Amino acid sequence: MFRIMKKLFETYYPLLPIIALCGFYLYQASGFVLHDFANYYFGGYFLSEGHFTSDLYFPAIFNEQITALGYTSIFTSFAPNTPFLALFFYPFHLLDPYTAKIIFNLISSVLFLYSLRRIFQYYSIQPIYLVLVPFLFFIPIKNNLLFGQLYFLLFFLLAEGWLAYEKKQFFRMSLFWGIAILLKIFPVLLILFLLFQKKFKAALYLIGVCAGLALLSVIISGFEIWVFFLKDVFPKASNGEIATAFVDNYQSFYMFTKRLLLFDPIENPNPLWNSPLFFQIVWITFKLSLLYIGFFVSQNHDKLFAFSFWIIAAILLSPYGSTYTFIVLLFPFIFLAKKRIPSGTKITVFVLLFIICNVPLSLFLTKVFPISYIRLGFVLFFFLLFLFPERKRISRKRILLLPIITLPIGFIGSYSQPTENSKALLPKDSPILIYDYTVSGNELRYFYRDENGTHSAVISLPEVKIAEAVIQNNQIFHNEKQQTLGKDHKQKAIVLKNKTILYLSDYGRGIGFYTLRKNSIH
Repeated sequence: MFRIMKKLFETYYPLLPIIALCGFYLYQASGFVLHDFANYYFGGYFLSEGHFTSDLYFPAIFNEQITALGYTSIFTSFAPNTPFLALFFYPFHLLDPYTAKIIFNLISSVLFLYSLRRIFQYYSIQPIYLVLVPFLFFIPIKNNLLFGQLYFLLFFLLAEGWLAYEKKQFFRMSLFWGIAILLKIFPVLLILFLLFQKKFKAALYLIGVCAGLALLSVIISGFEIWVFFLKDVFPKASNGEIATAFVDNYQSFYMFTKRLLLFDPIENPNPLWNSPLFFQIVWITFKLSLLYIGFFVSQNHDKLFAFSFWIIAAILLSPYGSTYTFIVLLFPFIFLAKKRIPSGTKITVFVLLFIICNVPLSLFLTKVFPISYIRLGFVLFFFLLFLFPERKRISRKRILLLPIITLPIGFIGSYSQPTENSKALLPKDSPILIYDYTVSGNELRYFYRDENGTHSAVISLPEVKIAEAVIQNNQIFHNEKQQTLGKDHKQKAIVLKNKTILYLSDYGRGIGFYTLRKNSIH
């Protein structure tokens, strides 16, 4: 008996710190608000009720329907999630949301720990590195559980898919990675990884599984909501338009470049240089550079290194980010743990990981730009250190040609966008979600929603309302003349005496996160 206990202890003791941490925050999460889990749960719930339509991507409607169920302290948005996510969470509708969150966290934690131990065993990594995980990834682990996020589950899917890939079990791999792609989109880069590795059969399997899962979702959820997701939701999400136009919390390269090069009179009045063209060139060059480097890295004999590169690249290419996303940095951590490299280098990289994952953003966000993006700087530095051993494999002469290649693409991207002549009416600190307004004389009362419910506020208007404007095919018309060109969603347009149109718009913002904008009549 003693020998059995000793063997169990020797086998599982490295997991004890992370089990203790997960156990503590599983308990804490049981008394925490639903937070992000509300997005997932209520998507599945409305699907079970037969009410899962494209309207639910508009947060005012989504929150109104949640409130109608009796949950009054929830403020959430289903975007930018895929319709498949609602199908995935369909079984949880059998439980109340708070119990469902506890069960989901518990299942996710068990799967996360299971895959973490399996991948450490597969590579015969020293147990001390497993002990380090809860310290290096403390905040990502904590926030995953408190918020009811998906990234424990995502790690499980990616890790099990990776182990299947290593064993050449390509169909099994495609099942795990296919679910991951349909849930969070960004793992779609793994298709490029497979193609660059010349694993064409595996890539075909993965594409087939993704198509099959999407078809299953279409059969159950309907074709219309997928069309709406691909046409309206995904393009906005790809531009980082989740809530407002400029969100420093995301700490993404996209947001950094946007802050640097795009003018906005309310949210970004002092860019270094206002140049939509140069913004397009920089962003496209950055994306192509990562793909170009990824091609060479994928030829590396160490496949885990190449896989880890694509995980970091996915983080850098995402226009939005968060602390819980950094759970997937466990893959480069695992590669570094198994790799024989100088102790000084390894310690430096691990310290960087600790800073990236755990140093509070609040220390930097109040600082002047670009210091406010210091976490992004640490992520880029970590990426360069990780990539350093591969520097000789990458043709630096060719990579310098990328800006020339992207110049015409940048021109097309910049000038294909319709000119936006409208202006925001409210200041920077105005409510994030305005869903209606009324006008009485020279006063405008707007109605907004937040985590505390619905509210209203009054502002003065320089001119009185004289007419209603017409919205057709998401464009505003007055006197039978089209007044707008943008792809933003618009609601409730009126005409003021001074030849100005006032309306609700989600221009540059997350889908349905309306604010008041005004446009001169022409």
